[in-house]
Amino acid sequence: MRDKMVKSRESVGFWFAAMMCGAILLLTGCGGSDSKAPLAPAPVGNAPSESIGGGGEPAGAIEDEIPTVQEPVVVIPPEIPEVSVEGTFLDLETFPYDAIFSGGPPRDGIPALNNPLFVEAASVNYVDETDLVLGVVIGGEAKAYPHNIGWWHEITNDKVGGFPISVTFCPLTSTGLVFATMDENGEQFELGVSGLLFNNNLIMYDRRDGSTLYPQIAYKGVEGKRQGERLTLMPVVETTWATWKKMYPDTKVIATGTYSLSQYSRYPYGDYRTNHEEFLFPLTTPLQANSNFFTPQFQTKERVLGVRLQGAAKAYPFSTMGAQAVINDQIGGGDIVVVRDGEYDVAIPYSREVDGRILTFEIEPRDVGFFELRDLETGTLWNINGLAIDGELVGKRLTQIPAHNSMWFAWVTFWQNTDVWQ
Repeated sequence: MRDKMVKSRESVGFWFAAMMCGAILLLTGCGGSDSKAPLAPAPVGNAPSESIGGGGEPAGAIEDEIPTVQEPVVVIPPEIPEVSVEGTFLDLETFPYDAIFSGGPPRDGIPALNNPLFVEAASVNYVDETDLVLGVVIGGEAKAYPHNIGWWHEITNDKVGGFPISVTFCPLTSTGLVFATMDENGEQFELGVSGLLFNNNLIMYDRRDGSTLYPQIAYKGVEGKRQGERLTLMPVVETTWATWKKMYPDTKVIATGTYSLSQYSRYPYGDYRTNHEEFLFPLTTPLQANSNFFTPQFQTKERVLGVRLQGAAKAYPFSTMGAQAVINDQIGGGDIVVVRDGEYDVAIPYSREVDGRILTFEIEPRDVGFFELRDLETGTLWNINGLAIDGELVGKRLTQIPAHNSMWFAWVTFWQNTDVWQ
């Protein structure tokens, strides 16, 4: 079936495979001299073959610390808002299967990480303070998944707070999405890298059946046994390593990987992130022909926060949000607030509904550290983690909306009906 649906582009696929040979394709026999090595010291009792332990104390907390995990979380928190994925490219009758391309590496040629080791933040120095990470918090446990791991592995199957997730990252669209991976029997399932691409975006496959394919940004099965089913999107924070440590000083970070340290320090795609004219594979709709009004207003690789709720899509460009922003907004009838702090390179969407009441937020400046929020309805003070730290609602938490950052071209190509905050 896949032979029929994958459009062959031998020249593009060959170029891509050649570029990645000796790196991503170590496991497929393409060659390379890097040996397997842990990225950081293993936990006590597991002697590491290579240690890069760094010293120093983690950055201080904002106001609150992560509580010690007493019991694993084994259910998705019920307060996670429902995220609709209906829209462009999701009508399976008209899905453009001929726009699925082989990226060069075969299935699992880009090796996903499965339940890797983690260490404390102070134990690593392979992640620079300004490097971007994907941060996940479940059940009081915080973990960081650096982009430079995602460049080479794209998927990490893991558990946070005892709850199974897949952390996925596509380096060609700069999209980091996290999915719940607990099946109907309460068992963990895994996602793998198919080696296929759609609109330059990662296509994942379901290891339960080996046949179901999910374009990452749409996360709905377009082929296979679970065709038409969608994955459950989970909240994630994309920010710098330094910022994540400030937000969650008790965080842990991936400790082991397949390749050597030198390989993880190299971005494998040259100037791709800044070359706004370069796409490795064709788009289903050329950007100049994209019907969205905002298409020509932004550079193709510009970073945006993309949010979808109740069938509606909206992008929040980092360039227009500015240095600091608290944006009270609506998407598809859902009331949200986007909190943006440019100094710390973070943008987080939260629901504005607390105990059945819709709150309106404004910036509460601080001389040092992150700014805070104050809601106009109760005067409660909130930190950037979404925790009420003073006032009538102290102790309450805002519900983070599942969303993700993206290159502009990827967001508008998938969701041509997207609105844009300006």
